[in-house]
Amino acid sequence: MAMATTGNQLRSVVVVGAGVFGLSTALHFKRLHPEASVTVIDRIRENRGGASSDLNKIVRADYPDPVYMKLAIEAQELWRNDPIFKPYYHQCGMLFAEEINMGRDSYANYRKLGQEVLSGELMPVEEGHARFPIFEDANWADTEYNYYNPHSGWGEAEEAMHSIFQATLDAGVEFIEATVQKLHLSADRSCLGVTVLKDGEMIEILGDRTVVCTGAYTAKLLADTAPEWDELQINGRMVAAAAVQCQASYPPDQEEKLQQAPVHFIGMWHTHGTSGHQGESIPPFKGRLKFNCEVSFLNMTHHEGLGKEISIPPPAQSQSTFSQDVPDGLKQEVANVVKNTYGNHVPGIQIESYRMDAVSPNQDFVIDNHPHCPNLVIAGAGSFHSWKFLPTIGRYVVQRIEGTLEEGLARKWAWDRDNSGGACEMYIPSRDLKDIGPFEGWPRPGEKLPVAQ
Repeated sequence: MAMATTGNQLRSVVVVGAGVFGLSTALHFKRLHPEASVTVIDRIRENRGGASSDLNKIVRADYPDPVYMKLAIEAQELWRNDPIFKPYYHQCGMLFAEEINMGRDSYANYRKLGQEVLSGELMPVEEGHARFPIFEDANWADTEYNYYNPHSGWGEAEEAMHSIFQATLDAGVEFIEATVQKLHLSADRSCLGVTVLKDGEMIEILGDRTVVCTGAYTAKLLADTAPEWDELQINGRMVAAAAVQCQASYPPDQEEKLQQAPVHFIGMWHTHGTSGHQGESIPPFKGRLKFNCEVSFLNMTHHEGLGKEISIPPPAQSQSTFSQDVPDGLKQEVANVVKNTYGNHVPGIQIESYRMDAVSPNQDFVIDNHPHCPNLVIAGAGSFHSWKFLPTIGRYVVQRIEGTLEEGLARKWAWDRDNSGGACEMYIPSRDLKDIGPFEGWPRPGEKLPVAQ
C-alpha cells in the first residue's frame, strides 16, 4: 500500500465540497503552501442547497463543552476582525431560556477558561422580560433564569460563504463545477483523486491528497466508491440528518422593534413536546426572521451496493422545500417554535426549506486521515454547529494532514474514537423522515398551533 505524503511534500490537493470544511481547508492550505495546486470540486459553483448556505447562522462561543468554547472564541475574533468575515457578522447578543443548563454550563466554562470578560450573565426571568420586551409574549413558563451573552450574534450565511469562496479564488485555488461520482482508488486501495461527471463526461481529477468535505453525502460517496470494502465505510461514525428551519415575514411596522431582539434559544418541555423539541430564532435580515427547530431526523434509503439502508439527503427538490412531500408535522413543529418565541408578534409565517448535515454520535467533528485508505482525509460531521468555525476550521484540517494537530483535538476528531460525551446533544437524530406524523406539542390553553402553508 502506498505511503501517504506529509503536508509540505504535497504538490496537489483535491478538496471535495465547497462548504464550511471544504472552503476553509482550501484557503488555509493554499495560504500555507502557495506553490501547491489546490482544487475545490462541487456540483454547483456556490451551492445554495448545502448546509453551509442559508439566510443566516448563529455565531456563539457559549458551549457546555470547554474545548468547543475555546475554539469558538478563537473563531469569533476573526468574525470581528478579519476583512473576509467582519462585514457579515452582527453581534446582537444571544438570550437563552431553557432547562437543560446550557446557560449555566457556559457561564461556568468562561470562568474555567479565564475568559470572564466574554461571559454572559444569569438573570431572573422577570429581568429578562424587562430587558427584552420583544419577548413579552414568549413562553418561558416555569423557567428559573435567563442566560444572556452580549458577545454572541449571527452571520450572513450566503454572503460570508461567497466572501470566503472569492478569497480562495484570489489565493489561487481552482474551482471545478462537477458532480463527484466516487473516489478514484489505485490497485492497492490508495486514494488518487476522484471521478467526476462534468459536461456529460466522466473524468478523473487527481491529487496527492484528497480531502472529502461532503457532509451529508459522505456515507453515500464512500459506499458508491467501494461498497464491498467495509473498512472504507462510515459505519455509523457520522450520519446524514436534517433539521427543519423556516423564514417568517412580519409587518413592516414591527421592523424597529424586532431589530432590538438578540438571537434567542428556547427549550423547555412545555414548548417542545414529548420528543424534546427546542428551537432558535435569529433577528430580521432581508425582511425575514429565521427560526430553527432542533429535533433532527434521518432519511434512511436502501443502498444497492451495500445491501443495507443509509441516511442520505432526499433527491427531490420537493422534499427540501416545503411542498406536499414534507410532513405537516415538521411544518407544525417549527411553527410551534415561532409561536413560543414571539407569540402573536410575527404573523404571516412562510416556511421554506430544511437542510441536511452530517452528525456524529457525540456531535464532535470528524477530521482525520482515513486509517485504511492512504492519501484520503475525511473532514466533516458538522453536527449542526460547525458554521461558526468557518474562519478557522480549515487550519485544523491542514494541521491533521501535516501531523501537527494538537493531540487532544486529534483524539477528539479521530475516525476511530470514544464517542462518549456530547458537544450539542439536542442535535442527535431520533426519528426518520418517513415516520414523522402529526405534531403533538404543548399549545397554551385555548390556543391552536399555527399550521404553516
